[in-house]
Amino acid sequence: MQVTQESVVLVLSQIVLFLALALVLKRFWFAPVSRVLQERARRSEGALAEARDVQARAEHLRQEHAGALAHARAEAQREVQGLLRAAEIEQKKMIDDAKADAERTLAEARDRIAQEVAQARRELEQEVVVLARRAAQTVLGRPVE
Repeated sequence: MQVTQESVVLVLSQIVLFLALALVLKRFWFAPVSRVLQERARRSEGALAEARDVQARAEHLRQEHAGALAHARAEAQREVQGLLRAAEIEQKKMIDDAKADAERTLAEARDRIAQEVAQARRELEQEVVVLARRAAQTVLGRPVE
């Protein structure tokens, strides 16, 4: 293969044209496209970082909410238990008061019955004396004292 001056010029001119085209493409095509891609990557990274931050905040808020909900449930449970204990105490007090009132009423009724029985006995004793005198008077035919 023979190298001629014409082929050397042709190769050199192609190299110069290639370098010129590379510089033009670099300036007007690769540089702007590279900037657009870098800007897009920067915005994507920023959006991803913001999304991670939002997700972390959401998780933090969810945990706070879960903690507050658990605390509220525990507090409500304690209040319910306190109310139940208070109701049991009140119920026991009412039952004790009712028993005491029933015992007091029963004792009063027994006293009243005992008094009425004693009164009835006294009246019957007096009436027995009167009836016995009348019977004796009727049998004897004279007044008895």
